[in-house]
Amino acid sequence: MLPRAMRGLLLAVLAFADLPVHCLRHQVEGDWEFTVGAGSAQRTSCGHLRPDSPDTQHLVAEVDSSTQKVSVALGNPNTVTLINGGGLPLVAGNGESSWTMIYDEGFEVKANGANFFAFSKFELFEKDGAKTNVSHCGDTMVGWYHDAPRETWGCFVGRKVSAAVATSASPSAPEKTEGYDAPLGQDFHQNAANHLNLIQTSWKASVQSKFAGKSPRELNKMMGIRRSHPISSMHAAESDAAKGLSFLNVANTEATTNGMKSTAYDPDLKSKEENLPKSLDWRDMSGTSFLEPVIDQGDCGSCYIVSTMRMLSARNKIRLKQPDAFPFSIDFPLYCSEYNQGCDGGYAFMATKWGEDVGLVPATCAPYTAEGKCHVTCSDEELGTPVRAANHRYIGGYYGGSTASAIMDELHDNGPVVVSLEPKSDLMYYSGGIYESTPDEVHQEWERVDHAVLLVGYGEENGKKYWLLQNSWGPEWGEGGFFRMARGINDSGVESIAVAADVVDDPRGTNVKTFVSQLGKVAAA
Repeated sequence: MLPRAMRGLLLAVLAFADLPVHCLRHQVEGDWEFTVGAGSAQRTSCGHLRPDSPDTQHLVAEVDSSTQKVSVALGNPNTVTLINGGGLPLVAGNGESSWTMIYDEGFEVKANGANFFAFSKFELFEKDGAKTNVSHCGDTMVGWYHDAPRETWGCFVGRKVSAAVATSASPSAPEKTEGYDAPLGQDFHQNAANHLNLIQTSWKASVQSKFAGKSPRELNKMMGIRRSHPISSMHAAESDAAKGLSFLNVANTEATTNGMKSTAYDPDLKSKEENLPKSLDWRDMSGTSFLEPVIDQGDCGSCYIVSTMRMLSARNKIRLKQPDAFPFSIDFPLYCSEYNQGCDGGYAFMATKWGEDVGLVPATCAPYTAEGKCHVTCSDEELGTPVRAANHRYIGGYYGGSTASAIMDELHDNGPVVVSLEPKSDLMYYSGGIYESTPDEVHQEWERVDHAVLLVGYGEENGKKYWLLQNSWGPEWGEGGFFRMARGINDSGVESIAVAADVVDDPRGTNVKTFVSQLGKVAAA
């Protein structure tokens, strides 16, 4: 195990994730009233930017208070009771009812088939020369709703009407620590790799030339999260790897343990491992690969979109039984979605939801660039038969409900899945073997994760069980762009937050066609 201080290399405090808000499940569960705006056959941005921005989201206008009210009770861990449908036809019927937190940023509610999603409310202001944020976990920003047939779309805001939720304030842009923007040279990285090879034997460490010369800020961005804190500062007197490396300590964000779920005790894991194949690799299924090549995400914090689109592309190939089927565009949701913050970060769950709400387009219509904009170059004919994501979900049914056995089931039955992890400082030096860092044996109500990768298989080597994952740091990193990670111990939180979705034909394709058409009008203007 690395010294605790060294483990902070890529792990500055995750106080705000991608938006400056931090709300937990126990703060959100209870009775809510949704003020629902007028419905339309056409989905809108509900006033949000594409991609979204924390600096403007809190300025989005409220929904007209004269519209309908929908009342729901959100229970632990994911039950929903419809109290009052407000006379709206969109909540009539006997559809699925459940809800989930989305990390610590917002929540999604399915009430009798209708879908409501919103980010929790936050405020930004200046205090003592620094930006400060306040989270209001009993209120939401303007969010989106639609009915089960996807025929009625609109905007809403939510307010908790049961026990009041206290607000919490924290600095959203702490002062920079000296060295945060200073490049880390080759010697720095070589010392770190040498030290790792001295203290562990299950995997090999080496220096990636692409990381040399980058600042801590730039390295953090590759993790998918924009940070304000430094990730490292090496004391000059300790440059000798034999003495170890010392970094500034970074305090951990405290998380409540309400609703703990132990991953050390997974009653289904043993039987699952006995009944499923001993190994699985979607790179080679009877001589056929359903994966796209490893990509280098560059300086854009796009890991969450890259892994999500790679998952959906693979699952589309599997359902069609066409390994050469076109992949889906990464750029389209990266720069066009109101549910994420583009190169500044986001979450796989929201990426799959946007792919379900709007649709998917071929990669040729919006090729990946680390610095891009919301645009699609294809005509309706070139877009082909519209397709979209469907049944977007956390494995286990809700945020925090995942287990290793459930992940294995999903991976075997339906194809690759997206997993998130809190990468330790040593991960960027990985060059082969079965990676193992500090195990996290308990699921907490809120679990810190920074980086998203594609889980494509599992196996066992010399009695050591592992997951097989595709990263987005280029094919020269790791084992051809892939890495193996210890399985069954929730290493770095990798078994905590797993996301899956299906791909279906969308014969009408109303949302994606309208969206692309509007983009064309904007470009023409």
